[in-house]
Amino acid sequence: MAALVRRGRRCEHAGVDVAAIADYLGVSPVFAPLGPADRLALATKMRSRHFQRNEVIFHRDDVAGHVYLIASGTVKISVQEESGQEVVVALARGGDVFGELALFDDGPRSATVTALTETMTLALANRDFTSVLEHSPGAMKELLALLARRMRHSTGHIEDLVFLDLPGRVAKCLLDQDEVLGGGGTLHFTQEVIASFVGATRVAVNRVLVDLERRGAVRLGRGYVEITDASLLKREIHH
Repeated sequence: MAALVRRGRRCEHAGVDVAAIADYLGVSPVFAPLGPADRLALATKMRSRHFQRNEVIFHRDDVAGHVYLIASGTVKISVQEESGQEVVVALARGGDVFGELALFDDGPRSATVTALTETMTLALANRDFTSVLEHSPGAMKELLALLARRMRHSTGHIEDLVFLDLPGRVAKCLLDQDEVLGGGGTLHFTQEVIASFVGATRVAVNRVLVDLERRGAVRLGRGYVEITDASLLKREIHH
């Protein structure tokens, strides 16, 4: 997908394959309920934006004006506790949409989004999207259902932080993210990223991971964790 848009922080229609972008919108849960004509109309209004690794796309409390579709790369959606500890709410990858709350009100951003890898996005002004949704009640219903599912996921994540001990949170994070990535068993996450997922320090997470490795549940490498015994990880998860 990244090849469909010209490299650069922002580009106009030159260098953009609008028809290919419209097809790409068809595989996104947010845009798929729209008809082909609506997706093509939106594709003409989208702008490509390129972000370097660790570059902040927007901060919490920034003015919200766009929704983003990821063409390539991975971003993290995070909030900061009063203590200053970063907590990752979710990861989003190619085909995912983030910033969609801007479609429903004019409030500020509710979280910070940062590129974990070099990332290409397609940005769409909320006014352009809502003008199409207003004429497509079926698509609006699908979008609300998607937001409800994401809200339930976020609620479950908060419950994990409250009720699970740290080994349980680490184990569940590894299993959940492996499932999201397709069950390959190898997570290319640094220990800092895992720590931000589970609301702990890197040092504390390192102690848990070293213990899990000693017991044969995982194998640690530079910048990755390999799951070697998923059943042992599941036994670590208990409220």
